[in-house]
Amino acid sequence: SLRGKIWQVLLGVWNKKANLDVWAEDSEAMEDIQVIRADVQRTRQSIPKFKTEQVQKDLEALLIIYCKRRSVKYTQGLNELIAPFFHLDLDTGSIFNCFYALVQKFLPNTLRGHDLKTLRRSLELFKVLLQYHRPALASALEAAEVHPDFYATSWFVT
Repeated sequence: SLRGKIWQVLLGVWNKKANLDVWAEDSEAMEDIQVIRADVQRTRQSIPKFKTEQVQKDLEALLIIYCKRRSVKYTQGLNELIAPFFHLDLDTGSIFNCFYALVQKFLPNTLRGHDLKTLRRSLELFKVLLQYHRPALASALEAAEVHPDFYATSWFVT
């Protein structure tokens, strides 16, 4: 599609090949695999395309590949960053290249390092601000063991 080509040009990945095969190996050993699978199941479920087995399989593989390439732990919200690229009618390699370029160009410090320190610090600061400004809500969320990374990550990375 024209929109997909424009995104590729703007992100500097037009006609770039992505080697995805090597990186998808041994994904079962990843410590975050269950979190990735849960997020894949929840991604844009009101949109029929995201309910298909192929899109869910591709989304899972691309998130695993990204984490392995960047040597980072998966964090919730990455699925929401890559999801829009599935609407562009691109092949899987082009989707990955667009996602990777988007993160590199526009979120370079947020998703950097093995433990995503900047993002985690932002979420901790958010938690403190919530405790200060909305203590009852913060207490209820804490009692239910609902941590900011479950619901606020996409706010910081999108």
